Amino acid sequence: MSLKPISHSIRIVEDAIRISGESGMRYSVRERLSLFRARMTKGHQAQVLDYKVKYLNRASFRIALWEIFFKGEYRFTARTEAPVILDCGANIGLATLFFKHLYAQARITAFEADPNIAEVLKANIANNQLRDVEVQNLMLANTEGDSSFFVTNDPAANLMGSANPNRVSDHREVTVPAARLSRFIKGPVDFLKLDVEGSEFDVLDDLIASGSLSQIASMVIEYHHKIGSAPSRLSRFLGTLEDHGYEYQIGALGCDPITLQDVYQDITIGAYRRGDVSKTS
Repeated sequence: MSLKPISHSIRIVEDAIRISGESGMRYSVRERLSLFRARMTKGHQAQVLDYKVKYLNRASFRIALWEIFFKGEYRFTARTEAPVILDCGANIGLATLFFKHLYAQARITAFEADPNIAEVLKANIANNQLRDVEVQNLMLANTEGDSSFFVTNDPAANLMGSANPNRVSDHREVTVPAARLSRFIKGPVDFLKLDVEGSEFDVLDDLIASGSLSQIASMVIEYHHKIGSAPSRLSRFLGTLEDHGYEYQIGALGCDPITLQDVYQDITIGAYRRGDVSKTS
């Protein structure tokens, strides 16, 4: 009898068990195996926990699956069973599905600027019959109206899109509707996920000018440091959070050794209001 199938099964179980330790999530054995199989899947559709997920690019899907479900990057403790969540830069909707797994009654608004990706996002929400999820095919900015947005020429190869052309290689320009995030904040927000590929300053400036920032209890922000070797502005961004009553934790990737210069980095900021019981955790 060949030992290869047995060793393969053992590796599957070991990797599946490791998922809970890395994410802090209390996944069942069945759920762990589901996530591992999803990461190994090929084609353009996968089963993620109890969700059927359509995707355009396998590499991008695997990266997002690892960050969101394996690592639990957006795991947070809410003050209510029906938290209000803003998923800004929703892509195909993996974070939205994760939030619904955490809190089945969550009320979510998912924003995605790229019209092609937004269609996949809508399909994933409809196919899984998610309630209380609204999709906005908009680019978040500090202005309203049509705006330039840069997407890759081959969405099957890369799902990157940004208002900054330096963020997207081999890009083409499209026109998309832009809107201020503050327009969609009508009351307290339990959690904001902000991954808008270089527009985070515009969004933060709008939230401050409108007075909406004070409504947000906690957030995870992907800060895009030195796009196209741009001048460093991280201290200004963090200082703004501090000035408005937020504490934060920081994680960073992309500069090894640290002595490299003018290198782009993804910096993750987990921010929460001082004294607030709803925090990233």
